[in-house]
Amino acid sequence: MLPLVRASHAHSWRPHRPRIPFASPPAESRRIRGPAAPSGILSRVSGKNQHYLPASLIGGFGRPPASGKLRKARVAVRRKSTGAVDARFPKAETLAYRPGMYRLAAPPAGVDRDAVDKLWDPVENSLRDLAARLAARRLQPGDGNLLFDYAATAGVRPPSFQDVVADHQARQGLPAPRGDGVQYARVLALGNQRPVMPTWRWRVLHSPADAPRFMITDRGWMYVGQEDWPTHGLLLPMGPRIAILGYLDDPGLPPRRPAFEEHLDLCKSMIDYLNAAAWDDPYIELLIAHPDDSSRLAALPDHRKLRINALGPYRNRKSVGLFD
Repeated sequence: MLPLVRASHAHSWRPHRPRIPFASPPAESRRIRGPAAPSGILSRVSGKNQHYLPASLIGGFGRPPASGKLRKARVAVRRKSTGAVDARFPKAETLAYRPGMYRLAAPPAGVDRDAVDKLWDPVENSLRDLAARLAARRLQPGDGNLLFDYAATAGVRPPSFQDVVADHQARQGLPAPRGDGVQYARVLALGNQRPVMPTWRWRVLHSPADAPRFMITDRGWMYVGQEDWPTHGLLLPMGPRIAILGYLDDPGLPPRRPAFEEHLDLCKSMIDYLNAAAWDDPYIELLIAHPDDSSRLAALPDHRKLRINALGPYRNRKSVGLFD
C-alpha cells in the first residue's frame, strides 16, 4: 500500500527555521536599504494596499481580460471565514493584501518607508514570464535564481509570519516584536532563508491537460511530507498547470539532479489530494482557483479520506511518494 502523502500545517518551514531577531532590531538591520524605486508600474505597487501574494501570480490562476493583464484576471475564491465560494469572481488585485502591511512607521534616516515592500519587486517584475517559461519547460539562465528568490520571499511575506516570529520569541523567553520590529524580522529571516534554497532538491510538477488544475492559497505554499520518511518539502503552485517542489536532501534518495531540471506529471488523484489539503490548512484565509473550477472548489473533500493510486503520485513512473 502506498503511504499516504500528507500535508503539514506548521507555521514555518522546517528544519531550516530562520533565525529571528530580537524585538529590538540590531544595528546592522538599520543599515539595510531597499532597492531604488523602479520606474513604471512597479513604482506604484508600494501604495496603501500591499500584496502578500503577487496579484500577477493570483491572476495566472484565473480568467484574464481582453487586455491580458493578470492583475485584472477574475478568479474563484473560497473564504475560510465563511467556508463559502464568493458568488462573484473578484479581480486578482483585490485579494491577498493589507493596507501598508510592510510600511515602516519610523524608518531610519535615508531609508524608504516602503523599502521592505520593494524587496519583492525584482521577483514580481519577472514572475509572469518566469511562470510561462516554467510551464513550457524552457527555463533560461538566471531563472533558477529567480525561483529561489520567489520561494524564499514566499516564506516571509504572509501575515502569519508575525505569528512565526512571536512563537520563536516566546520559545526564547522574549516578547513578540511589534510594529517595525516585525519588518526587520522579515528582512533578516529572508536573508537567512535565501542561501538555504539552493541546498534543497527541486522538481517541477505539472498538471496534465486532462487532470484537475492546481489551486493556490493566499499563503502561496504548503508543506508536504510522506509517512515514515524524515524529509519534508514545500509545494509552491506557480500556475494552474505548474508547481515547484523543494525538499531536503537525503542520502536515501536517488542521485541528485540540477534544480528545476526534472519535470514530472502528477496523476489526478495526487492533484485532488493537494488541492483538498490546501483548503484544510488552518493558517490560510483564501483558496483561489480558476472560475471554471468554482464547483470543485466548493465541494473539496477531506484530504485525510483520499488515497493516491497504487503506482504513486506521478504518471508513467512508479514511486513511493513525492520525493523518490
